Amino acid sequence: MKKMLHPPWPNGPQRILIIKPSSLGDVAATLPLLCDLRRLYPHSKIDWLIRPAFADLINGHDALNELILFHQGDLARWWSGRGVGAAASLRHKLRAKKYDMVFDAQGLLRSALIARLTGAPVRIGFTSAREGATLFYTHGVDMRRQDEVAVVRMRSLLTPIQKPDEHIEFRVPTAPAAIEAVRQMFNTNRPAVAIIPGARWDAKRWSHDGFVDIGRRLLAAGVVPVVLGSPQERSLCQYVADGIGPAAVNLGGKTSLDQMIAALALCRIAIGNDSGPLHVAVALGKPVVALYGPTNEKSVGPWNQPHHVLRFDDLGDYRASEPDRSNTLKRLPAEHVWNLTDSLLNQPETSQLNRA
Repeated sequence: MKKMLHPPWPNGPQRILIIKPSSLGDVAATLPLLCDLRRLYPHSKIDWLIRPAFADLINGHDALNELILFHQGDLARWWSGRGVGAAASLRHKLRAKKYDMVFDAQGLLRSALIARLTGAPVRIGFTSAREGATLFYTHGVDMRRQDEVAVVRMRSLLTPIQKPDEHIEFRVPTAPAAIEAVRQMFNTNRPAVAIIPGARWDAKRWSHDGFVDIGRRLLAAGVVPVVLGSPQERSLCQYVADGIGPAAVNLGGKTSLDQMIAALALCRIAIGNDSGPLHVAVALGKPVVALYGPTNEKSVGPWNQPHHVLRFDDLGDYRASEPDRSNTLKRLPAEHVWNLTDSLLNQPETSQLNRA
């Protein structure tokens, strides 16, 4: 596998594909790579292969030409008749685009196979990619420092072309219709703060009553708490909102993805666990209060906000089977969370909407 790329295109590649189907936070962390490519190749067509559930995060991005929707279930059983047919259909669709360069930012066998299906002469991925994915790349990127934050890891895929510069662009499109719809949901002119109580697994979640405590303090400070979460977290969000009181805005499980993005864009700051919405808030330029327990903020922390991470202790990485480390985050005192929240509220407001 080649390490350095000697571009065969005098005027740059005509068409580029980024493969990053999921998940929400990981897609957000890959946005700077998209902006890098647009800056490097202003005249190229740049597409992104993504699962429909996450498409609204990049739909309408000014650096993007086309979304390629990937229905993961269609390829789940590639050996079956349906799987073979889906693979053939996807191959035909991708080959028709005539990609010159593909970046596999997912790093799994399935995504590497998709890169190979494109027929692109240049296919770039990580040498640490799993499941034998590296067999399908033409150029590999060695991430020697696994503790680099996700944004840095994604941008390193440029290395075979050139070393990424220090300028990082983090832009998330916000749909005007979604912004207006969420303004109606807020129904207030007071400043708002997003509360994100959910996460993929319980050990990553701070105390539910801790979020209630912070929500009540926000109300006392004249700030509206806006509770956000997925449909699967509806009951959790309801518990937190009920605990805060009727003045809380509960949008948990009630918004589409573009509306959730709009809600975060309209909030001053976001307070939450290590989760997709928290990283979307970072991509929107929002200050965050990031609550970390079992996960390592050095590799999956909020980009450019290392001092906004709070944790009960410094246990570092752990395995979910170790119960003695599974509830450390829940012991994080609410006073610590409020102190950081209060200091951020007293700083001048900056957001993507203000910069646009």
